[in-house]
Amino acid sequence: RIHDHGRTVDNATSHSDTLLCTMKAVIIALAISGASAFTPKTHGRRVRTRPTMVVNPAAAAVAAKAMSPAAIAGASAASMIVADAGLAGLPETQGLVVAGILGVVSGFAVAGGQKSTPPPPPTASGGKAITKEEVLACQAGWVNAIQDISAAYLEKGDFVGAAGAAAGELYGYGHHNVLFKPTKATKNPFRPTGEEAMSYFVGADNFPGSDKFKGEDAGFAINGGKGWKKVVFNNHKISLNGGTALAMGSYDFTCATTGDVNTVEYTFGYKRCADGKPRIYLHHSSVPYSA
Repeated sequence: RIHDHGRTVDNATSHSDTLLCTMKAVIIALAISGASAFTPKTHGRRVRTRPTMVVNPAAAAVAAKAMSPAAIAGASAASMIVADAGLAGLPETQGLVVAGILGVVSGFAVAGGQKSTPPPPPTASGGKAITKEEVLACQAGWVNAIQDISAAYLEKGDFVGAAGAAAGELYGYGHHNVLFKPTKATKNPFRPTGEEAMSYFVGADNFPGSDKFKGEDAGFAINGGKGWKKVVFNNHKISLNGGTALAMGSYDFTCATTGDVNTVEYTFGYKRCADGKPRIYLHHSSVPYSA
């Protein structure tokens, strides 16, 4: 418990009240110690001269360091206080100190003890935060890629080229680490490189250098040769976290040959890359558990 001009203040008082009490004491001490500096003597009596506005820059600088909009606004009020009190005649060092303290004090007074709004979470690349609309756009792009790759395969087109272009646009390979655990991977359940992901999507027999994946990768994007004609995302939840975002749910794949629908559960993570585009940095898929 402390006493301020006869007023008892409990320790539970707000942080701004405590700072106000402290700053008042410092200002009074500085004003007293510098009294002779701004009250020049004329024939044995002290004469106050009309001060000029010279403390705005210092007050603003100190208030800005307080990281509070109220403190910055208070810097202007502090200048008026300093002018009215005749402190503008202080020596430069004391004047700057007093001006700065008054700016912070006035700022806290303007704030009225209110909590400041925390800044938004920083993004991974220093750019803007990922939005829900961008997540949905990424999912739409993934759906289109699977359908286009399947269509190109069934039409005997360049489905491998289509898969490569889609992978570069949708996944973060070459931009950041990618944590990819495909649905039907068995002996090699994790695919940390773009080449290994390509083997999974188009099939080991269709992608050079994928010998270790033969017998395992039949080509998910072409449904092992049957193709997919429709993919639908069903988001359980989307979590936005600044420069990253997570989505969890299930997607339904409709076979282009039989019309059968297969449901798979997923978790996707998206991260904004240096070029400003959000791409997949996490992809985990699995079939629903069956007892």
